[in-house]
Amino acid sequence: MPPSTGIMAGEGCLLVMVVDVHPQLALHEGMVQSYLSSCISFANFHLATSVKNRLAVIAANHLETRFLYPQKNGEKADRQKDGRLELLSHVDESIMEELRIMMYHDAKVEQTESLISGAIGRGLLYIKRHEREDQIVNKIHARILVIKISSDTGSQYLNYINTYLTAQKINTAIDVCVIGGDCGLLQQGADISGGYYHSIQDMSQLLQSLILMYQPDISVRKRLNAPPPDSVDYRAACFCHRTLVDMGNVCSNCLSVYCKAVPLCSTCNVIFQTDRPLMKLPKKKK
Repeated sequence: MPPSTGIMAGEGCLLVMVVDVHPQLALHEGMVQSYLSSCISFANFHLATSVKNRLAVIAANHLETRFLYPQKNGEKADRQKDGRLELLSHVDESIMEELRIMMYHDAKVEQTESLISGAIGRGLLYIKRHEREDQIVNKIHARILVIKISSDTGSQYLNYINTYLTAQKINTAIDVCVIGGDCGLLQQGADISGGYYHSIQDMSQLLQSLILMYQPDISVRKRLNAPPPDSVDYRAACFCHRTLVDMGNVCSNCLSVYCKAVPLCSTCNVIFQTDRPLMKLPKKKK
């Protein structure tokens, strides 16, 4: 069931941003600065909208996920002399450099998909921890925003589905902004959790799309004239080749999906009784 409660007056929102920094982007030097600047600008915009808003940023590449903000050591930025808010300056300094480090880790990689599902899982755990800490004072309003640019292969299908069902259970919406093409798995997550999914083709549209479509709360979006949602692609990824299939074989024991008939389920080790003659059961002795 999608979240139905909006943010009341005087309450803030915890936004967990999951930023894709796959080294693929580093191959297009002209897009790197625009991409990172748009992500940082939107993070600053969220914090500047309300003094009660909170932010967390998790980066994901092909090797790891990393918490970039807030920092574990809890260090505070020095007072700025250029008129900027101290908090916003701290966001710029602590995030931008880490994003570049993860992006330029290894530009020549074969794995085309970032560990987005793991970053979403870490974001859900962060939200639950804050809910336990703040439940005595006030109810926390939180959502996750995924910004994805790398390719989609379906290799993390089970991990994605587990995070989507968890987000649905704890009433946390997962918003998704995809750059360069559609992502069926993330589209499923937005639909299951009650979030918003949108894809753009041009990097120059990123910041505008983030501010107009993803800054408003879930309840406020119903009053906006947003583009109608596309039909959701609910195809499953087969467990043998990790590709999306229109029709496949399903294990009756663990519901694993295979694109073709296999003699043994690789998930639960059940032997399928296909292409075998029926065996007569022995008669019971009286």
